[in-house]
Amino acid sequence: MIPAVWTSIVVELPPVEAIRRLAEVGWPALELSTEHLVQVAEADEPERMADEVRGVVEELDIAMPQAHLFLSANVATAEDEARERDVTTVMRQIDLCERMGVRVGVIHPGGDRPALLQDELLERARRVESFARLADHAQQHGFSLAVEDMTDAARGGRSALGQRRFGAIIPELHELIDAVGAPNMGICLDVGHANVQGVPMDEAVRQCRDRLIATHIQDNDGLRDQHLAPFRGTIDWDSGMAALRESAYDGIFNLEIPGERGLPVELTLKRLEGILATTQWLLDH
Repeated sequence: MIPAVWTSIVVELPPVEAIRRLAEVGWPALELSTEHLVQVAEADEPERMADEVRGVVEELDIAMPQAHLFLSANVATAEDEARERDVTTVMRQIDLCERMGVRVGVIHPGGDRPALLQDELLERARRVESFARLADHAQQHGFSLAVEDMTDAARGGRSALGQRRFGAIIPELHELIDAVGAPNMGICLDVGHANVQGVPMDEAVRQCRDRLIATHIQDNDGLRDQHLAPFRGTIDWDSGMAALRESAYDGIFNLEIPGERGLPVELTLKRLEGILATTQWLLDH
């Protein structure tokens, strides 16, 4: 594994400049963030910008194997028009990812948390149908979908399943992948989300089994989804890293840490030098 960081740690910069500046700090790998992917997709000439992104990645000799697909996509919603729009948006992003050399797209399972159980069951069927379409489209582009584990609703959440949210437990991700039956679907483990759910990192890694194809590395206090750098929260990194090394995972060790934003870009980049050193130490020990 090699250390990586998602590009929206410097969301103020356009995609090509963000990639260049992060590489200058020393990061050998990146995840293209959903914000930067949207900028590519909404550019006046999306294919040209995608080519520019691929060109700078190749020029700098860094890796950018994964991207976070449209963050707000809800491919399970009951609103037909909105669902179709989001599926189409994600498909378009997959096309651009292929052009940029990205091979794995992180995506949320979606859902509206309906108030009635019968509607919850219908939502699950819509989710399977949408992911089957997306997986088929992705397979045509040599692309894989990594469904991310989520967190349950805040205390006081109300739905047919109470505070439960689909995908907040890893077995539900396996359930979705099994139902779709596509070979190019796997899991993106957000270790911070698992920590909020009360699942230790080592156990979360084991639950993913051989379907772990992407990571979101972050820390938190176990109560809130804070997206902090490793060692700033309560995750047991010793046991977690041991489990990760024992797994079959061979992708990037990707930090998604918006909790470390808030400084001017130059200071954020300076802070990233220390975070990179800490991350490399974590991978080496």
